[in-house]
Amino acid sequence: MACMPTEDVEFRRAIKEVFLGYPEAQGKYALSSLALENRIPVDFDKKIGVSRVEGDKIITEFKDRKSVVRMQICLKWSFDYTECLNWEEAPE
Repeated sequence: MACMPTEDVEFRRAIKEVFLGYPEAQGKYALSSLALENRIPVDFDKKIGVSRVEGDKIITEFKDRKSVVRMQICLKWSFDYTECLNWEEAPE
């Protein structure tokens, strides 16, 4: 059973108000924690998450930013939308 986070309560409340103001976006977006990435830790200045779907799994690998050159669709942006943190390859 998942438990509700107890930190950043005011921040999460403000985000909830934004989602309530834009109901059409509620099924397209979600607030995501970087807890797993911070546990590794991932240096997002040097690495980027590259995700792919395999059956019912989403597999994310962190690769050197300079080595990733294919067309991509950003899945997870930094808080200020200045940097893509996780992407998937665009369909051909």
